[in-house]
Amino acid sequence: MQGQTVILESVQKLLRRNADRNLAKILERTRPQDIAQLLRHFPGKDGVRIFKLIHGLEHQAEVLAEADPEIQTTIADALSDVELAELLKQMSGDDAADVIERLPEERATLILSVWKDEEGREVDSLLAYGPDTAGGIMSPHVFALPEETTCREAIATLQERHEELEMTFYLYVVNQHGTLVGVCSLRQLVIHDPNTPLHDIMASDVLSVDVLTDQEEVARRVTRYNLLAIPVVDRSNRLVGVVTVDDVIDVIREEATEDILMMAGAGSADLADVQNPFRNFAVRMPWLLASFVGGIGSMLIIGAYESALDRVAALAAFIPITIGMGGNVGTQAATIVTRGLALGRIPLSQFYTVVGREILTGTLLGLAYGLLLSVVAMVRYAGLDHPGFETWQLALTVALSVAACMTIAATVGGGVPMLLQRAGIDPAVATGPFVTTSVDIIGILAYFVIARVLLGI
Repeated sequence: MQGQTVILESVQKLLRRNADRNLAKILERTRPQDIAQLLRHFPGKDGVRIFKLIHGLEHQAEVLAEADPEIQTTIADALSDVELAELLKQMSGDDAADVIERLPEERATLILSVWKDEEGREVDSLLAYGPDTAGGIMSPHVFALPEETTCREAIATLQERHEELEMTFYLYVVNQHGTLVGVCSLRQLVIHDPNTPLHDIMASDVLSVDVLTDQEEVARRVTRYNLLAIPVVDRSNRLVGVVTVDDVIDVIREEATEDILMMAGAGSADLADVQNPFRNFAVRMPWLLASFVGGIGSMLIIGAYESALDRVAALAAFIPITIGMGGNVGTQAATIVTRGLALGRIPLSQFYTVVGREILTGTLLGLAYGLLLSVVAMVRYAGLDHPGFETWQLALTVALSVAACMTIAATVGGGVPMLLQRAGIDPAVATGPFVTTSVDIIGILAYFVIARVLLGI
């Protein structure tokens, strides 16, 4: 981290001094991943200027492949069609497809039309799949050999083709029709007799994914079975590519970011959009509507109990903490359950178990904090003359209200994500606004109902 800070400060100074030659020397000694990280601090023209100072197409291609999507788009817009096409030819097929996919349709078509070699056709075929599917993130360069191949022949083939293969962790075995029939580790090739055919040492129960499998499911399977790569097959079970662990890490980061933005009610926009206030307005305004409606509902409920507040003004003092504690518990429960659903650790069949557990947790937390709040109420309003009730009744009211609100919030937070998942709706999208709105309305209502019963107002 300290080294990156030093590089960043050096680049900033050299940019101000227009010392391009010295800056190019620093970039030449810097890893592509670190340059990609560096470009995050230089949006716009400065970032493009730094990128163009990188020596060599291959080095530039590695940096572009590692850069954030918004930075890739900025750099692509600053390059001519010829420059971009030459740069993309240096990248792996799946990385090039990611860049082309973000280009305007006319420009993407133009670049693909002049890219006639085998690599260009591979990129074109990858673009036929959705960007969030296994086919969209896979690499077509996969180490696969016929099942009659011997271990000696397999090792020789690997030595010949190692430059074109991306992160070779496994050898996949196919039959004469190209159908995936087995998998071998590279270790098995070395420890077995060189004349042993692959079908004698391969594992036939191969874990694979279809080209149309959602990328989140691909990542889930790789993490569940601790794989370094997973093969991708078409509907006929023919091997067409492989998704490696580096792609899975990108998917996990992308999906986690999207879920967090969704649950925060900020939409699924790129983080780069925070620099555009008008884009922020358009994305966030619809999500805030649910909170606005919930606020109106709470206002109407409080308005209906204005007379009660006039008689017992102390009730108003406890409304924020009651609703706030409930909202926090609801958000915690919703986050835990939503993430568990996304990771496949919480099956829908355990609905009653999961919700029951959250209800019990919310009740215990509610009783604990209700007791603490009742002590605060007793101390704060001790010795005051209340019309028609005692201080202990007020303390009991706020204690039960907090307990009820937190229990309700835990129930909603734990149950709503599972109900949405069962209905085919992404829980990350709708859970946050729904939980916030319902907890506010139901919590306020429960508060005043308990106050009416215990205080007789």
